[in-house]
Amino acid sequence: MVTGVRMETKDFERFVASQQGDAGIDWAEVRDEWLRALNSLHGKILGFLREYIKAGTISYGFTEIELNEPDIGIYLAKRMDIKIGRQSVSLVPLGTMLIGCKGRVDAQGPAGHAQILLVNEKVSRAADLIKVTVSVGGKVPHSTRERKPASWAWKILTTTVERRFVDLDKDSFFALLMEIANA
Repeated sequence: MVTGVRMETKDFERFVASQQGDAGIDWAEVRDEWLRALNSLHGKILGFLREYIKAGTISYGFTEIELNEPDIGIYLAKRMDIKIGRQSVSLVPLGTMLIGCKGRVDAQGPAGHAQILLVNEKVSRAADLIKVTVSVGGKVPHSTRERKPASWAWKILTTTVERRFVDLDKDSFFALLMEIANA
């Protein structure tokens, strides 16, 4: 007994079996879905910046970076770099295997950073992602709500105490850029 606790073989067998639970998940498809969502975000942002790019006042580029996530493994994703005069901002993908969201991109600038998250389109604050269920007498109450598949949307997570989600649109993205670029 290494830890001083006696364990039976059946306990170990239960542990081993519990670690096999995700056998039905296609991790390549999870990765590919995330990369499609990331490309969609980049397209949306390019749409916001189109007139400035045409005028030559903003430039952008992409660099492939390596991400490593549990179960998915190592893969390449695109970091978007936006240059506004002397200021530079990077949109750095962090991954998809996160709690409460389907993906995260950090917007990093000289004056700070912000998080852009792929979350359920119906949530408006971080507290909406938490569900507490209380059981009485060992029985978990049956949920009366029908669970529908989530529709995902890119949102900016505020740094305020209440941690609100702001829909990602042209105005909110420009405000984010100005904040992290020290404008």
